[in-house]
Amino acid sequence: MLEQNLSERIKQFKKIDAHSHVGYFGSWCDVGITPEELIAQMDEYNVEKSVICTYPIQDSLDAVDKYPDRLVGAAWLNPMDPDCLDILKDAVKNHNFKAVKLHPLEQAYCPNDECVFPIAELAQELEIPLMIHTGHPPFSLPWSVAQLADIYPDLPMVMIHMGHGNGMYVQAAIDMAKKYSNLY
Repeated sequence: MLEQNLSERIKQFKKIDAHSHVGYFGSWCDVGITPEELIAQMDEYNVEKSVICTYPIQDSLDAVDKYPDRLVGAAWLNPMDPDCLDILKDAVKNHNFKAVKLHPLEQAYCPNDECVFPIAELAQELEIPLMIHTGHPPFSLPWSVAQLADIYPDLPMVMIHMGHGNGMYVQAAIDMAKKYSNLY
Protein backbone atom coordinates (compact mmCIF):
# COMPACT_ATOMS: atom_id res chain seq x y z
CA MET A 1 0.00 0.00 0.00
CA LEU A 2 2.79 2.42 0.91
CA GLU A 3 4.59 1.65 -2.37
CA GLN A 4 1.40 2.27 -4.38
CA ASN A 5 0.82 5.61 -2.62
CA LEU A 6 4.40 6.66 -3.28
CA SER A 7 4.07 5.74 -6.96
CA GLU A 8 0.91 7.82 -7.25
CA ARG A 9 2.55 10.76 -5.45
CA ILE A 10 5.56 10.62 -7.78
CA LYS A 11 3.25 10.72 -10.79
CA GLN A 12 1.76 14.00 -9.50
CA PHE A 13 5.01 15.96 -9.76
CA LYS A 14 5.97 17.46 -13.11
CA LYS A 15 9.32 16.22 -14.36
CA ILE A 16 11.89 16.54 -17.12
CA ASP A 17 13.73 13.40 -18.20
CA ALA A 18 17.28 14.57 -18.87
CA HIS A 19 18.44 11.47 -20.74
CA SER A 20 16.29 9.14 -22.81
CA HIS A 21 16.38 7.28 -26.11
CA VAL A 22 14.03 6.33 -28.93
CA GLY A 23 14.45 3.70 -31.59
CA TYR A 24 15.26 0.02 -31.64
CA PHE A 25 18.35 -1.11 -29.77
CA GLY A 26 17.97 -4.86 -30.11
CA SER A 27 20.72 -6.78 -28.32
CA TRP A 28 20.08 -9.62 -25.91
CA CYS A 29 17.18 -7.82 -24.21
CA ASP A 30 15.38 -6.83 -27.45
CA VAL A 31 14.84 -3.20 -26.37
CA GLY A 32 13.12 -0.56 -28.42
CA ILE A 33 10.67 2.32 -28.06
CA THR A 34 8.98 4.62 -30.56
CA PRO A 35 8.61 8.34 -29.91
CA GLU A 36 4.88 7.77 -29.47
CA GLU A 37 5.48 5.04 -26.85
CA LEU A 38 7.93 7.29 -25.02
CA ILE A 39 5.43 10.15 -24.98
CA ALA A 40 2.74 7.78 -23.65
CA GLN A 41 5.09 6.83 -20.79
CA MET A 42 5.86 10.50 -20.24
CA ASP A 43 2.14 11.23 -19.98
CA GLU A 44 1.62 8.35 -17.54
CA TYR A 45 4.31 9.69 -15.19
CA ASN A 46 3.71 13.42 -15.74
CA VAL A 47 7.00 14.03 -17.57
CA GLU A 48 6.75 17.31 -19.45
CA LYS A 49 9.81 16.88 -21.68
CA SER A 50 12.49 14.31 -22.41
CA VAL A 51 15.96 14.94 -23.74
CA ILE A 52 16.56 12.23 -26.33
CA CYS A 53 19.60 10.98 -28.19
CA THR A 54 20.14 8.16 -30.65
CA TYR A 55 23.07 6.89 -32.63
CA PRO A 56 22.95 7.34 -35.48
CA ILE A 57 21.12 10.64 -35.01
CA GLN A 58 18.33 10.31 -37.60
CA ASP A 59 15.72 8.82 -35.22
CA SER A 60 16.29 11.76 -32.86
CA LEU A 61 16.04 14.32 -35.66
CA ASP A 62 12.74 12.83 -36.84
CA ALA A 63 11.30 12.59 -33.32
CA VAL A 64 12.29 16.12 -32.26
CA ASP A 65 10.98 17.56 -35.53
CA LYS A 66 7.67 15.73 -35.03
CA TYR A 67 7.26 16.44 -31.28
CA PRO A 68 9.19 19.67 -30.54
CA ASP A 69 6.93 20.53 -27.60
CA ARG A 70 7.76 17.24 -25.81
CA LEU A 71 11.19 16.07 -27.03
CA VAL A 72 14.49 17.92 -26.80
CA GLY A 73 17.41 16.73 -28.90
CA ALA A 74 20.95 15.94 -27.80
CA ALA A 75 23.14 15.16 -30.80
CA TRP A 76 24.93 11.85 -30.11
CA LEU A 77 28.18 12.05 -32.02
CA ASN A 78 31.11 9.80 -32.70
CA PRO A 79 34.26 11.96 -32.65
CA MET A 80 35.89 9.65 -35.20
CA ASP A 81 33.16 10.44 -37.75
CA PRO A 82 34.66 13.04 -40.12
CA ASP A 83 31.19 14.63 -40.50
CA CYS A 84 30.45 14.92 -36.77
CA LEU A 85 30.87 18.71 -36.59
CA ASP A 86 28.56 19.24 -39.57
CA ILE A 87 26.04 16.86 -37.99
CA LEU A 88 26.13 18.89 -34.77
CA LYS A 89 25.76 22.23 -36.56
CA ASP A 90 22.79 20.92 -38.55
CA ALA A 91 21.11 19.44 -35.46
CA VAL A 92 21.40 22.69 -33.51
CA LYS A 93 20.66 25.17 -36.29
CA ASN A 94 17.99 23.28 -38.24
CA HIS A 95 16.38 21.00 -35.64
CA ASN A 96 16.73 23.07 -32.44
CA PHE A 97 18.88 20.51 -30.59
CA LYS A 98 20.00 21.76 -27.20
CA ALA A 99 23.00 19.56 -26.30
CA VAL A 100 25.63 17.18 -27.60
CA LYS A 101 26.08 13.68 -26.20
CA LEU A 102 29.18 11.50 -26.27
CA HIS A 103 29.41 7.81 -25.40
CA PRO A 104 33.11 7.00 -25.00
CA LEU A 105 32.44 3.39 -23.96
CA GLU A 106 30.28 2.66 -26.99
CA GLN A 107 32.76 4.13 -29.46
CA ALA A 108 36.08 3.38 -27.70
CA TYR A 109 37.79 6.67 -26.89
CA CYS A 110 38.40 8.59 -23.66
CA PRO A 111 36.58 11.85 -22.88
CA ASN A 112 39.89 13.70 -22.58
CA ASP A 113 41.21 12.39 -25.91
CA GLU A 114 42.12 15.00 -28.51
CA CYS A 115 39.43 13.65 -30.85
CA VAL A 116 36.85 15.22 -28.49
CA PHE A 117 38.39 18.71 -28.54
CA PRO A 118 36.75 19.92 -31.80
CA ILE A 119 33.33 18.83 -30.52
CA ALA A 120 33.91 20.56 -27.17
CA GLU A 121 35.02 23.73 -28.97
CA LEU A 122 31.96 23.71 -31.22
CA ALA A 123 29.61 23.01 -28.30
CA GLN A 124 31.13 25.98 -26.50
CA GLU A 125 30.70 28.15 -29.61
CA LEU A 126 27.07 27.00 -29.98
CA GLU A 127 26.50 27.55 -26.24
CA ILE A 128 25.18 24.06 -25.61
CA PRO A 129 26.24 21.60 -22.88
CA LEU A 130 28.29 18.49 -23.48
CA MET A 131 26.74 15.32 -22.01
CA ILE A 132 29.13 12.40 -21.51
CA HIS A 133 28.27 8.82 -20.57
CA THR A 134 30.29 7.93 -17.44
CA GLY A 135 30.93 4.95 -15.24
CA HIS A 136 32.52 2.19 -17.31
CA PRO A 137 36.25 1.53 -17.48
CA PRO A 138 38.41 2.15 -19.28
CA PHE A 139 36.71 4.67 -21.57
CA SER A 140 34.18 6.61 -19.50
CA LEU A 141 35.55 7.29 -16.04
CA PRO A 142 34.69 10.48 -14.14
CA TRP A 143 38.35 11.45 -13.83
CA SER A 144 38.73 11.59 -17.62
CA VAL A 145 35.63 13.76 -17.90
CA ALA A 146 37.08 16.04 -15.21
CA GLN A 147 40.28 16.39 -17.21
CA LEU A 148 38.18 17.57 -20.17
CA ALA A 149 36.32 19.98 -17.86
CA ASP A 150 39.68 21.37 -16.81
CA ILE A 151 40.66 21.98 -20.45
CA TYR A 152 37.29 23.65 -21.26
CA PRO A 153 36.31 25.50 -18.04
CA ASP A 154 33.61 27.58 -19.80
CA LEU A 155 31.80 24.59 -21.28
CA PRO A 156 29.05 23.05 -19.11
CA MET A 157 29.43 19.25 -18.99
CA VAL A 158 27.07 16.63 -17.62
CA MET A 159 28.31 13.22 -16.45
CA ILE A 160 25.39 11.11 -17.59
CA HIS A 161 24.60 8.27 -15.16
CA MET A 162 26.87 9.84 -12.51
CA GLY A 163 29.21 6.85 -12.42
CA HIS A 164 26.52 4.35 -13.49
CA GLY A 165 25.83 2.67 -10.17
CA ASN A 166 29.35 1.66 -9.18
CA GLY A 167 29.97 3.19 -5.76
CA MET A 168 33.55 4.17 -6.52
CA TYR A 169 32.60 5.85 -9.80
CA VAL A 170 29.53 7.54 -8.32
CA GLN A 171 31.69 9.03 -5.56
CA ALA A 172 34.30 10.08 -8.14
CA ALA A 173 31.59 11.82 -10.18
CA ILE A 174 30.44 13.71 -7.07
CA ASP A 175 34.01 14.61 -6.14
CA MET A 176 34.83 15.83 -9.65
CA ALA A 177 31.61 17.89 -9.86
CA LYS A 178 32.55 19.55 -6.56
CA LYS A 179 36.00 20.37 -7.93
CA TYR A 180 34.95 21.76 -11.35
CA SER A 181 32.20 24.38 -11.48
CA ASN A 182 31.35 23.49 -15.09
CA LEU A 183 30.85 19.78 -14.33
CA TYR A 184 27.42 18.41 -13.39
